[in-house]
Amino acid sequence: MLNGLMLLWFFLTAISLLYVAIDIRSTPESAVLKWGFVLLTAYTGPIGAFLYVLGCREPLPGLHERYTAIRWRQVLGSTMHCVAGDGIGILAGAVIAGLIDLSGFDDIALEYVLGFGFGWSIFQALFMRGMAGGSYARALSGL
Repeated sequence: MLNGLMLLWFFLTAISLLYVAIDIRSTPESAVLKWGFVLLTAYTGPIGAFLYVLGCREPLPGLHERYTAIRWRQVLGSTMHCVAGDGIGILAGAVIAGLIDLSGFDDIALEYVLGFGFGWSIFQALFMRGMAGGSYARALSGL
């Protein structure tokens, strides 16, 4: 029974991921945020697709800015790109730790550092670059 439920979940995740990856191309959003929603859907399956539709997908052409101006949708976008970036770093850390046979605290430390590093240097800084005058270095420093 558990195998059947897992198979169903993977099937729903694949469909959700395909839907978001295709549909998000027409959403007038930054590339970083688009990749973030695709990654979030890969991590969370149908839940990520639901959050994409509810929080980012343009309901009608030309309404995206007004639609996403609502505070909870902005919070969802911020949370989503943190989860996407941190998740990539944690997955990379887990793979590296497995390959070099780290265990215990060293494994956790590597995953934490890479999770923070990926989230900060890719999703946070790239997303904030426009607000920092187009400078990646200024976005990293938080200015």
